[in-house]
Amino acid sequence: MKGGNTMAISINLYLDQRFANQVVHPEEQEFPVKVTITKDGATAYLPTGVRILPHHWKDRHVTGRKDKVRLNDYLDSFKSQVRNLVREGLEEERYQFMSATEIKNDIGRRLGKGEGKKSRSALFFSVYDKFAESRSSSRTKEIYRVTGRKIRLLLPCPERIRLDQIDLDWLENLDELLVAKGNSATTRSIDFRNIRAALRYAQKHKLLQENPFDDYVIPVGESPNRALTAEQFRTLVNADVESWERKYLDFFVLSFCLIGMNTEDIVHVERIEDGRINYVRAKTHKPISVKVPEEALKIIEKYRGEKFLLNVLDSYCRTHNWTAKVDAALKRIAERNQLPPVTMYWARHTWATIASADLGIDLATISDALGHQAERKVTLTYIRRKNYDSVDEANRKVLDYVFSPSLAPASASS
Repeated sequence: MKGGNTMAISINLYLDQRFANQVVHPEEQEFPVKVTITKDGATAYLPTGVRILPHHWKDRHVTGRKDKVRLNDYLDSFKSQVRNLVREGLEEERYQFMSATEIKNDIGRRLGKGEGKKSRSALFFSVYDKFAESRSSSRTKEIYRVTGRKIRLLLPCPERIRLDQIDLDWLENLDELLVAKGNSATTRSIDFRNIRAALRYAQKHKLLQENPFDDYVIPVGESPNRALTAEQFRTLVNADVESWERKYLDFFVLSFCLIGMNTEDIVHVERIEDGRINYVRAKTHKPISVKVPEEALKIIEKYRGEKFLLNVLDSYCRTHNWTAKVDAALKRIAERNQLPPVTMYWARHTWATIASADLGIDLATISDALGHQAERKVTLTYIRRKNYDSVDEANRKVLDYVFSPSLAPASASS
């Protein structure tokens, strides 16, 4: 049987659309490119690690993508490796009586062993995904997932990326691809910090010796201004809104009245104790106590919930979904009133800016109010006993100023 009876087994590239998500339109979902191994009328499918949209696949080649040359080179190389292994198996008379599936499994094992000889390094995404899912906050998990999805879309064969392949060149190449996709410096900074955190996690678990971020400078963008002036804030608060928009604007005002308390923390408050909301900030894990002003209490009473103080989680299972709704509504209201594109994050920045620029409140008090105090081991029991007079007084000054400007100190208008 020696002599290369390769025609008994055919090898081709194939976009496997057999298991489409029935909820998503086929043209909007990526499918895996596989090598087909056909023998005796039966076909087995060997994954290549490449996924693309259907309209980027024509005549068994990738088309219509900026990285099509690189992807096609990889696929041709992968297909050649499979063809060579089939030829060897036939010449050694090992594949003569194997089924297509058995041949595919054998080639898969041989390709895996070949890769294993080059490096024992763990796969990047096996580590990255595990690290991402270990985060305690659901919002933080989603931020890491977004970065993971970007990398999977930008790079060929993402599931084959090993930790030891991530070096300075790899990071710079990824940054170029992100820039080409229109990602800002701020967005790229978030992505690279996420990757760096995952690699540090790998180092901690002895999966990686050298971290390429020791030599790589993460892109830094200039932080955009996200603060309204006092006058703009009054315009927003007093804007005419549709009845269905009112709850979104109220939620923004509530955050402002609670010194920029973020969405994740607000919706998970269970009760008010002695006129205060005591909580551990989700983002920094620091305990904070806020006196509930009358303006905030009126909004809370309007939207009382069953399990939590507010009724948001009575209707929304994920905080992120609610935040997206609020942000979209705020932007619409702001646009109608010739204001900047406000989002929930602006409440915190606006409070701090007005406190400092308009009212001259000292930065130490503002820092305490925002929960920026230095790391220290403080229990909630202690927090509740702590004297918050300076922070409470600062918040009262800010609210009096924006809701009743006539009550502002004379120095504010000078």
